Amino acid sequence: MGIASGDIVKAKKVGNRMIIDAAGIKAIVPYRVYSTAEIDEFLKEDKLPEDLARKVEKSLSNIP
Repeated sequence: MGIASGDIVKAKKVGNRMIIDAAGIKAIVPYRVYSTAEIDEFLKEDKLPEDLARKVEKSLSNIP
């Protein structure tokens, strides 16, 4: 396929298909792959406090 783990790809939606091509970029790109544990920690830290979540939900429900 020409795509290896960690490669940069170009993706586009065509109708109900997703086309993924190798981007051909071999330059050093400042990114890293996060572990499942790190992502779980990000998601845990990303939660709103319950009182604020209720306030936001109430405010959003008033939008027509």
